[in-house]
Amino acid sequence: MTGVGPTICGPNPGYGLRVRLDHAKAKSLASADFACPCRRPAEDAVGYEAVEALVIRAERHMRDECPDPHVRKAAALRSARRKQHASKRRT
Repeated sequence: MTGVGPTICGPNPGYGLRVRLDHAKAKSLASADFACPCRRPAEDAVGYEAVEALVIRAERHMRDECPDPHVRKAAALRSARRKQHASKRRT
């Protein structure tokens, strides 16, 4: 979407990725918004598939494309923790 939809945290939510699932079984009620400190246009999504796509795009942007080194470093650490946690669960 274009970032003109309602945000989860009010009219001035700040930077980051926010995801909201109103109910675990009500997947159509999912909503999310994303804003990056690198001045990339804000995005929002409503609906489970759109939210999932936004989360993937946001993480890829923060990890690979963002010109801010602090954002890239934090995203790389999150990704490494996710991979480490997944490998511990398999063993």
